[in-house]
Amino acid sequence: MTKRDQAVYIISVAAELAGVHPQTLRIYERKGLIEPYRTPGGTRRYSDEDLTRLGLIQELTSDGVNLEGVRRILDLQADNDRLRNQVDRLRRLLGEAEARYSGGLRGSATVVGEAPARRRNLPDIKRRTPFG
Repeated sequence: MTKRDQAVYIISVAAELAGVHPQTLRIYERKGLIEPYRTPGGTRRYSDEDLTRLGLIQELTSDGVNLEGVRRILDLQADNDRLRNQVDRLRRLLGEAEARYSGGLRGSATVVGEAPARRRNLPDIKRRTPFG
C-alpha cells in the first residue's frame, strides 16, 4: 500500500482529529515536522501514521519543547529506528554466518586452567594508528 492509498484525511479533518487548527498543520509542514501526501491538484492528505506523528508533536510541545526541539527529537527517533533495523539485520546475518561456519572451529585447543575463549568466526580488523 502506498502513501497515497493510506492518506485519506483532508487538512480540516486531520486538524480536528489532532485537536489543532489547520494553520498549525501548515506551520508543521513548513518546519519539516510532517510531510502530508499531495494530490496531483496540490491538496494535502494525511494518513493515520501522520496523525500519530501529530499526536507526538502535540505531546512534546505541550511539555514545553519548541518546534526546533521537536524536529530534532523526531530526527533522532528516525535515526534510532533506522539503526535498530540495521543492527537487527546485522545480527541476523551474523547468526546465519556463524551457523554456516561453526563446524570449522569445534576442535580448537585451550590452555589448562583457563576458561575457553569465546569463539569468533570473523577475522580481526586491523586498525590504523595515527603514526602508521
